Amino acid sequence: MTKTTQTGSTRPVSEIREQVDFNQEVNYKKAVDALKQIRDPNRTSISNILAYDREKIRGYLQNPANSEVGLRESARYLYYRSQILFRIICWYASMFDLRIRKVVPNYSLIKANNPKKILKQYSDTLNKLDLYNLHNNMYHVLARVFLEDICYGIFFRDESGSIIYPLDPSWCRIDGIYMTGDFGYSVDMSKFRNDAQRRLIDWLGEPLVSMYKEYETNGTRWVHMPDEYAACFKFHTEDINHIIPPLAPVLQSVAGLNDLSDIQAMADEASIYKLLLIPMETISGSKMSDDWEISPDVIIKYLDRLKEQLPDFVSAAPIPGEVKQDHVIDFSQTATDKDIDRLEQAQKQILGTSGGGAVLNTNMIDSTAAFNAWLKSESEFAISPLIPQIEGFTNRMLRYDVSNPCKVEYFEVSVYTKEEARKNMLESCQYSFANRLAYNTFLGISEKETLAMNYLENELLGLPDKMVFPLSSSYTQSGKAESGRPPVEDSELSDSGERTRNQ
Repeated sequence: MTKTTQTGSTRPVSEIREQVDFNQEVNYKKAVDALKQIRDPNRTSISNILAYDREKIRGYLQNPANSEVGLRESARYLYYRSQILFRIICWYASMFDLRIRKVVPNYSLIKANNPKKILKQYSDTLNKLDLYNLHNNMYHVLARVFLEDICYGIFFRDESGSIIYPLDPSWCRIDGIYMTGDFGYSVDMSKFRNDAQRRLIDWLGEPLVSMYKEYETNGTRWVHMPDEYAACFKFHTEDINHIIPPLAPVLQSVAGLNDLSDIQAMADEASIYKLLLIPMETISGSKMSDDWEISPDVIIKYLDRLKEQLPDFVSAAPIPGEVKQDHVIDFSQTATDKDIDRLEQAQKQILGTSGGGAVLNTNMIDSTAAFNAWLKSESEFAISPLIPQIEGFTNRMLRYDVSNPCKVEYFEVSVYTKEEARKNMLESCQYSFANRLAYNTFLGISEKETLAMNYLENELLGLPDKMVFPLSSSYTQSGKAESGRPPVEDSELSDSGERTRNQ
């Protein structure tokens, strides 16, 4: 069987099918190459998360310098155990908007500037920033930083994108600070001797392959993570010798809150239970204490039949003698309003001291001015130690990947304070300052997207001539407009004067 192609030649169907199968195989291999495998679902075992109570955490806090592992593990446990701690971590990690930035090309005040070279370095820098995609890649890194104080990561990137793979912090140590302000670290390669971790090296590839060879060849246990892969960020930048979770002071309170919640839950559960009392009276006038009107054997059989018909939260029991009070015992008094108040007060105290309280508990601040001031304070607390590190990391990676890259600067604003900064930036644009591209980053539109849409709308589609808007804002003026008050007709002036005299 043959088939005629578009060029008119006749080829066997089997040959065409082989070519299609080959193309599919090539495309499949390309798709696999774009995937960074980090685990084997057929062999990966799930590590256990140990439980920690108040007493253990109190012991760790008494000597935090020597309790890094205990504090880190207890923070992880409470992160999954406590909704309050989980929300606080997410609150801080989601404050960052790394799309808000300024990309500045290399400009010389002395030598002549080459426009083509400047445009090339600007284009290359923007293309790499798109591949880095730090706005999305940094969220899980920031969550680890606020939870554990530090994140040791490997920065993988290719022509399809990038990821930051976090390593176990017990395997790593800070060994230096780059001149850009972010941290370098070494990895204990002896941790990769077991089969599971060796497979991780095979999946991730470089630089772990070369690092493990160095460990095997030289016997060097701690091997420095190559600079072009190192992505290390720390919250407590003032102390690089100790790794202590930023929220360590409230871990004990959070654990106590969990205990209080458990007690309250048990009290609530007990409050629905009821006990029916079945009296076992003696024969009237008898002097024997066990001279029952009804045989106990009969009563027990009756109770067994009765319990089968009762709901799970209701039970019955015999009681000797006459029951003078109500035949039902209610346990609802064990869940008192006082216990509920204690739980609410403990939650407010934790939110008030650890951050996130005004958002997670809206009753804490009752004025807009106080709320905005609190947002600025929280934003400054979260982003000030980390934005300079992220900025330094970005510029350092660009130097490895781009010849003569532009400089990237991130604005120290959060998602809650960027609106005010955006208005200030818009005002500077009105006075002809060159901030148009930076202004659009406050709207989540990158520089390249701004230039691309501007070229599409103005040069290709000609929208300014085809779409005439009926309204003008205070930022747009017509070239023919005259300043000052609009002219008034004489008749209007005479009518206005006549009305004034009549009044």
